[in-house]
Amino acid sequence: MIRTVLRTATVLGAWALSISQAHAAPGDATRLEYARNQQAAGCPDRAAFAAAVSKRLGYDPFFHAARQTIVVEILALEDGLRAQMRLVDEYGMIVGSRELHEQAEHCDELVASLALAISIALDPSAALGEAPPRAKPADSAQPAAAETQPEPASVSVTQQQPNHPGATRGQATQSSLVDRERLQLAARASFFAALGSAPALAFGYRLGLDLQRDQFRLAAEFSQQLSASKALEAGGRARASLLAGTLAPCFASETLGGCGLLSLGTLQTRGEGIMLPASQSTFYAALGARFEYTPRLLGKFELLLQFDALKPLTPVSLRVAGAEVWHTPIFTFAAGYGFRFRFR
Repeated sequence: MIRTVLRTATVLGAWALSISQAHAAPGDATRLEYARNQQAAGCPDRAAFAAAVSKRLGYDPFFHAARQTIVVEILALEDGLRAQMRLVDEYGMIVGSRELHEQAEHCDELVASLALAISIALDPSAALGEAPPRAKPADSAQPAAAETQPEPASVSVTQQQPNHPGATRGQATQSSLVDRERLQLAARASFFAALGSAPALAFGYRLGLDLQRDQFRLAAEFSQQLSASKALEAGGRARASLLAGTLAPCFASETLGGCGLLSLGTLQTRGEGIMLPASQSTFYAALGARFEYTPRLLGKFELLLQFDALKPLTPVSLRVAGAEVWHTPIFTFAAGYGFRFRFR
């Protein structure tokens, strides 16, 4: 009896959760985050939980990259088991939640109730096994109607069946997955400040394009670091500027990205305000890493925040009158901000 009451409450709660996400388009893919504390290690793992939901729906609704996320947490406490599920939209807002409780030895039943609730929240028709409406057979019609309208044409009209909602949702989910796997082109532009690649703090700009498919992104950039100078003790100044092209392969989610960097270019150094000033252009190469944060601003525009750490592979030393006045350090750093525009 207690199990039946719990299941009923779970179903009702799931219906409320499904109503709260009514703004999501049918077939939206969903990402699953599933966690247990150490005391609940005996409960089914993430793979078993996802399989339970897929079995109820008849298809797998979970993908690694998706606009909405289902977060499930199972905690074993002193008074029993507690499970909390939350539906989070693409902007990180909680649009639905439900909390369930169960005795410590009934973890399998708790997970089954969670699977049922989430299945209903994602696809009520498929989760509850609703069959499409069917017309009554011709022999079950009222005798009077059969006698007055015996034409076969009326029977053929009433036996037409609408598409099953679960099948439509499954097709939309597959279409959403295909959209995510298509190449996406974006343009980027940013300003940056660099430390270490010139005798003083330097500023510059970057322009580039990137291609992204699923979670992999490849960016190509042109950057110009404007001239920056350092005053010399004996008078005069040491100045340096940098032109470079950068290739950045990244693993990226909707807003966060981690990239490797390969930069090649020309480092120009010169002395000013001294006797016999000279300038020199030197090949520049560096390897490094980048962190990117790209929250959406409006429509297809995104804010672009970057932090780079680079290891120069071609050390450069600037000398005046035989004395070294500046050299490239072991590591250089840069921070930038700008905008990214997705073409589709």
